[in-house]
Amino acid sequence: MAGLAAVLGTWIFWSGVFFTGFGWIVTNNVLVGAVIATLAAYTAARPTGGRLPSLAGPVVIAILGVWTVAAPFFFGVPRDILFWSNVVAGALVVVLALVGVYGVVSGTGT
Repeated sequence: MAGLAAVLGTWIFWSGVFFTGFGWIVTNNVLVGAVIATLAAYTAARPTGGRLPSLAGPVVIAILGVWTVAAPFFFGVPRDILFWSNVVAGALVVVLALVGVYGVVSGTGT
């Protein structure tokens, strides 16, 4: 699940460029997408947590996914393809991260 979240983070990173966004949403997507992709890749590579507690990665990824959904509303992005890209990708990131949290809490891994 973390690997898929990393792919979605990469998508969020590049979405402002692909959909010719403008303003703060593009900067937001670059920063948030990079953090999601990096943290999710780290979580996928080190399912036991490595230097971080194993629950830290999925929880932060879920929070960033919620922010990704909320960001277009916060920045007043018109309801075009970039808006929906953020909403859908952010929602998928949240679902994948919550599956990862469940895996850590239940002891089944991510």
